[in-house]
Amino acid sequence: MQENTLQKSVVIILLLFIFFTNGFAQTNDPTSFKKIIVNNICLCQTKIPDLKKSDANLVDTIVEEMDLAVNCFGQDSRFIAGKGYSTPKHPGMIFQQDQKSDLVSKIRLTRQFAGKLPDGKFIDLSNLSLNELFKLYPEFKDKWNSRGCSNYWSFSNDTIAFYVRIDSTKKPQFPIDKAYYMDKPIEAADLTLSCYGVQKEDANQQIVEEPENNEPVYFIDSVRVTGDDLKKFNPNDVATVSVYKDASAIIKYGREAKYGLIYVETKKFDIHRYQTYFKSKSPGYTKLISNPANISKIQYILNKKILKTDYEGNLAAIDDKIFEGLIIIDKRQLIKEYGITNKNYGVIITANIPVNSYNKDKEKNTH
Repeated sequence: MQENTLQKSVVIILLLFIFFTNGFAQTNDPTSFKKIIVNNICLCQTKIPDLKKSDANLVDTIVEEMDLAVNCFGQDSRFIAGKGYSTPKHPGMIFQQDQKSDLVSKIRLTRQFAGKLPDGKFIDLSNLSLNELFKLYPEFKDKWNSRGCSNYWSFSNDTIAFYVRIDSTKKPQFPIDKAYYMDKPIEAADLTLSCYGVQKEDANQQIVEEPENNEPVYFIDSVRVTGDDLKKFNPNDVATVSVYKDASAIIKYGREAKYGLIYVETKKFDIHRYQTYFKSKSPGYTKLISNPANISKIQYILNKKILKTDYEGNLAAIDDKIFEGLIIIDKRQLIKEYGITNKNYGVIITANIPVNSYNKDKEKNTH
């Protein structure tokens, strides 16, 4: 179903109405804050300046973000991506800083790490295979995930993520040959926590400051905005809207999102997403769009369906889990096979997605 500007406006207004009229249950108990400790380093309690003062050997370290690879868009709001601190005092550990404070909000465990995780399990990443990981965490067996721009499979819960490198030479990539990866090494693990709030020590208890109002947290194209900013936004530019409530919002962003979390992505943003992804899959596509004059001359066709309007979110949602193939055809083939005369190139994409997902990219996704 095609949506006009009025319908798009209704979607945004409806979302705002739902959040401001219904609200969400508050979580005021300070003891609910997670304590995640590895080798006496506590996420969201240990500060980077304190580590520097206590250890002259702490040095800046570049971090390969295995869930936010170099060509990815955006970044995780909980930490400063790509940069960390390491020291021989804590072998195999890299500390990354919270975006809004000097607290450690992420710990990267590398292949040099051997020790206990916060749940008491002992791991030695120098020889930990995926098969051995599944013995420690059976619940990860069916959690094969990978962002479209990442070179790794990730196996995670709301706190820890383990990574196995994707073998890009293995064809076909899908369906996943899980048996093939069983003896592959775990390359690294990430422990991450949102550090929203101000910490104060009072009788060994953590007190977290509460937000000043009951607004949800809003993002437009990975940039945080206010509710007023969202109201001023042109709904005609919207590609996707995702809404997270209650526990799912807190897990994704932290306690600051206890009243909800809304992600809005624009068409321009999603165009950049799918162009970046398709370039990683096809040298021919890379060459085609390297000439800006060609971009408006491309007709996208997804699973034999000609995409005309409001399709940006559909293409941006394609990742390694569902991508099957991409070929480019010329104008002669476009006319012959699809009857399209006003474009010079056809980008034919196949992906394992539900048929009813087409033209629904502006509908509200509630989690």
